[in-house]
Amino acid sequence: MNYAELLNCGFKFRTVVSDPPWTPEMSIVNGNAIKGSPQRHYSTLTVDEICQMKPPIAEQAHLYIWCVAQHVDWGYKVVKAWGGKPIILWTWKKSGLGVGRFRCNTEYILVARVGSRHGNPFGSGGRHCQATDGTCFEWSRGSHSKKPNDFYKLVERLSPEPRLDMYARICRGSSWFSWGDEI
Repeated sequence: MNYAELLNCGFKFRTVVSDPPWTPEMSIVNGNAIKGSPQRHYSTLTVDEICQMKPPIAEQAHLYIWCVAQHVDWGYKVVKAWGGKPIILWTWKKSGLGVGRFRCNTEYILVARVGSRHGNPFGSGGRHCQATDGTCFEWSRGSHSKKPNDFYKLVERLSPEPRLDMYARICRGSSWFSWGDEI
């Protein structure tokens, strides 16, 4: 399914998870091989291209935008382009150490809301419910770019259907619409 077909799928999504195929600048090592580069695994897009690929979003919705550590600012650009207002930044602390000079073992999720907060809460249980147990999560690491199942379980607890996993790498199941080149 291409982007035009996604726009005409018949849904206005109340929840959108997006792990955009960012094009970060990577260090050239080992005879011009770009080590750890997403470009080695899948096609990437510029920030402007990602901003222009706004999914069909309901008037009230939740956005979860995955961001790379060196460019969290790109996530804010996408949220704004898609009509959202940033709420909080979550941190995924991966087990073990990463690669590179700083051994980065974190990723970030920019959580945002589209539309009014009234009638559009995160989670349920009234005004004083605690939606999460903090903003830093220690979830297991999987294969390249695979996001933790516990993340999706948390989103399902906090945010309504219909749900879109944009730039998905696997189909999530019956409560999700999955779209991406690798599906």
